[in-house]
Amino acid sequence: MKVLIQNPLTLSYFEDDHKWTIDPEHALDFKDSRSAARFCSEHNLLDMEIVLKFPQERFDVHMPAWAAAPTGQARPETVTHTFAA
Repeated sequence: MKVLIQNPLTLSYFEDDHKWTIDPEHALDFKDSRSAARFCSEHNLLDMEIVLKFPQERFDVHMPAWAAAPTGQARPETVTHTFAA
């Protein structure tokens, strides 16, 4: 199993500094999903997906990076509203 970061709009995978690839074999393979989530959080990539990629694609698991990020990280599209009393 590989742990990858994928752009859900382009379906490309993170390769290295500012490089993306459509080939999962060339993508950066993280040690575990926690490391991938931490990387997304630290590099402002919370709108990406973390993919657990298996040899048989039908077993792949996709999760939003914001959902796996360390606590205290907000969802990218979250808007804070202030209401008057």
